[in-house]
Amino acid sequence: MEKQHGIPIRLKQITNIRDGFRKETVALETEGFYYIKENAVYLQFEEQQELGKVNTVMKITDHEVVVMRSGAVRMRHVFRKTEETTGHYHTPFGQWTIKTKTDNIEFRYNEKRKKGHLFLSYQLEMQNEQAGRHAMTIMFKEA
Repeated sequence: MEKQHGIPIRLKQITNIRDGFRKETVALETEGFYYIKENAVYLQFEEQQELGKVNTVMKITDHEVVVMRSGAVRMRHVFRKTEETTGHYHTPFGQWTIKTKTDNIEFRYNEKRKKGHLFLSYQLEMQNEQAGRHAMTIMFKEA
């Protein structure tokens, strides 16, 4: 597996949000890169939002997922299974403190099929207000 420049991938991200009776599903399909550096797997991709372009890098290790976003939205947040973690979410409209309680993290990569799967579920709190339970699934395969 190539380690430095990354392997081109097709990526699909589906996030299901449940907040009381409200249910929302957000889907994203894009291209990006997959690479390994030291003991971590990295997914790197770009998405176009209403606010503009957002670059996302996800660092995945055995114990945590770190999401780093830059561009129209800036964020750095660490998800650790069964732990509560705090971070910040920046947009042109302001900055919010976010807190997550991560329920589950699962990552698998099938070398033979060149496909990977990341599942992350957590409870989100923004500015001390509950913002629902989020379940994010990312599926990717070599392009």
